[in-house]
Amino acid sequence: MVKKTWWIAWLLATTLLLISVSSVFAADSSAGFTTWPTKTTTEVKKVWTISFNIPLLSTSVNNTTIYVTDSKQTKIATTTKLSPDGLSVTVTPSKAYTAGDYNLYITNGIMTEAGDKLSEMVIVPFTVEVPFTLTSSVSMVVTVTDDFKAVYTKDLSGALSIEDSNGGRIGPSSRDLSTGKYTFNIYADGVYYLKLLTVDNNVINTRSIKLPAIKIPIVKIPTTGPITTIKPTVKTANLVIATKDGVNGVKSGSIGGSIIPEKYGVPIQVSNTTTTWTTSTDIDGNFVVYLPTGSYQLDVDGNGVQYKKHRYKLTVTAGQMASPQDPINVEENIGQLGLILDAPAVDAGSGVLSGIDNTTKEIVGGVNSDATVYIYDTVPETPVLITTTKPDKSGKFVAKLPSTLIGKKLRIKVIDFAENVYILDMASPVS
Repeated sequence: MVKKTWWIAWLLATTLLLISVSSVFAADSSAGFTTWPTKTTTEVKKVWTISFNIPLLSTSVNNTTIYVTDSKQTKIATTTKLSPDGLSVTVTPSKAYTAGDYNLYITNGIMTEAGDKLSEMVIVPFTVEVPFTLTSSVSMVVTVTDDFKAVYTKDLSGALSIEDSNGGRIGPSSRDLSTGKYTFNIYADGVYYLKLLTVDNNVINTRSIKLPAIKIPIVKIPTTGPITTIKPTVKTANLVIATKDGVNGVKSGSIGGSIIPEKYGVPIQVSNTTTTWTTSTDIDGNFVVYLPTGSYQLDVDGNGVQYKKHRYKLTVTAGQMASPQDPINVEENIGQLGLILDAPAVDAGSGVLSGIDNTTKEIVGGVNSDATVYIYDTVPETPVLITTTKPDKSGKFVAKLPSTLIGKKLRIKVIDFAENVYILDMASPVS
């Protein structure tokens, strides 16, 4: 046999490492092999490249002369490939390695083109550390105070929770009444709401605060090595509970009012950019919500789907109650929201639009000043919006139409500030 000089290259992301080889003979499973220092990789499809200084005989390069075993000496399926110049061999696993210890064997079954065997054999031990993704968690610490900035010492267990966008509820994992702090553990990304349930004025009230979007940190930990303790990320939120005492002490304000006809349980909603309060009317048809100072929207449902909803913009000042000027009529019919059409368009009654043909260039009319007019083509399965227009200060609007209406079936949809809706539909498409 002729001794040849050769090298093995461990391919990393940016580095090519060449190491020379010497030979040793033994009588066990590593007989005749030199064992090199163990290498470590996190690449589960690590490719070995073995370089030689003399071209090899292609038929001698196979999975018998160059192969990989696991720690139990079981062969791992690999593909060996000789380069066109015969000076290097790549060894590629058929599937990803799992975490563990492996050995790459290069035997003297490899031959040169002249038929000489290589006298040196090598074992290259290597360890695959497979990083796995471990999600951490977020600890949301909520500090609850009253409107006098004092710690809220009443136990809110069962009343205070965090909910996800699907209504899934998370209760506090711990609480400290001396500091007013409640801790919630969150384990998934998403949008969450801090919810508080109370009873005031003998009706159930809720408060819902939209929290900043939660992104759970992702930590990569190798399957080998020391155990790592992952601490949750801590986020904080503050909840100030406005009270009747706070209003009397000029720390908070309120929104209140009454409805006609008097009725118990009509839904009331107050909101700003981040928080929503809900309550309902008491037995006398009255309602009140205690609030921090600021700007709010008040929404009052009608006493049935056929009745108008009412919406108001109100400003809350400390020590005072903001209210609509008059009692809210929750049995006011929605009606037509002030919609009156100029010829040739006609509201034929019962929600029917007529008088439109292919010569109609625009729809002109009047509508309540807080309403918006939308024109759709309802021939498609999903109606297509043609145009949108708002009235001027006098309530007049002009909606421009396409140059041709043939094949289109128009719908006029009017939506006012409180999101009440009135609709007119054509009976058939324009022909």
